[in-house]
Amino acid sequence: MTDTQTSAKPQHTGTVIPLPEVPPGVEVIHDVSFGPHERQAYDVYLPEGAARPLPVVVFFHPGAWQRRDKRAVRTMFVLEHSFALVSIGYRLAQHARFPAQVQDVNDGLRHLIDHAADYGIDPDRMVLAGTSAGAHLASLAVLAKDHAAFHPVENLSPCGIVAVYGAYDLAHLLESADDLATDHVSADSPLGLMFGEPPLDRMDLLREISPANYIRSDAPPFLILHGREDHVLPWRQSADFANRLFDAGVNATLQVVPHVGHGAEAFRTGRIADEITAFAKHVTEG
Repeated sequence: MTDTQTSAKPQHTGTVIPLPEVPPGVEVIHDVSFGPHERQAYDVYLPEGAARPLPVVVFFHPGAWQRRDKRAVRTMFVLEHSFALVSIGYRLAQHARFPAQVQDVNDGLRHLIDHAADYGIDPDRMVLAGTSAGAHLASLAVLAKDHAAFHPVENLSPCGIVAVYGAYDLAHLLESADDLATDHVSADSPLGLMFGEPPLDRMDLLREISPANYIRSDAPPFLILHGREDHVLPWRQSADFANRLFDAGVNATLQVVPHVGHGAEAFRTGRIADEITAFAKHVTEG
């Protein structure tokens, strides 16, 4: 093991964020199973009284692929605008090695699409959204549609993607790991746990896990958000990803938010919540 494969830097233990409260007038269907593991399940949130079938935001939770669960929804605000909301769980790094995480995302999406009519959801008006690890997985699901190992959903074609402070080029991320505040290179790092060994030993997996390596011109519109003061995942991850999408002809909008870091409340309230909602409305209304 080389010196670059160990780290004296701390592990990122997550931002302290309370679980969100469900707005009044919302029906919740908990723990719809799509696999044998307890993490292979999703929750469905349905605003009562809204005209059906409903457009839907499908959310993937954060947590560095090793923490949190589907209750950690960061887009609860869309329920106030007649969207259904579905939060899909996935096995964490300590449960199963990569690519189990993106396999679960795709298997959950497939199950939801097959049963959308049961919930009064319109799968043709779907937006995928995620924060941090969830942004990475949502992007991977929609871009790596030809990679059989990921269990891709045939003809998956969401109307748009909301990707918030995610990681998109993992090899490039590790090239500048010395500049980051937390550990990304050791066997105990999030990537190390997913790979089962120090990630710098597996450049093949770093390439395979990176959404930036699957960019395709027929990708749906992306809204990409990142905090300028993010010291867990640098904002350049989002900027470079957005530029590569744009160069491929994809409708990609990037917003780097000044003075905020990883997991900031600013991404769940106020102006940014309004912008996410406006994007979801725009792409689902055609």
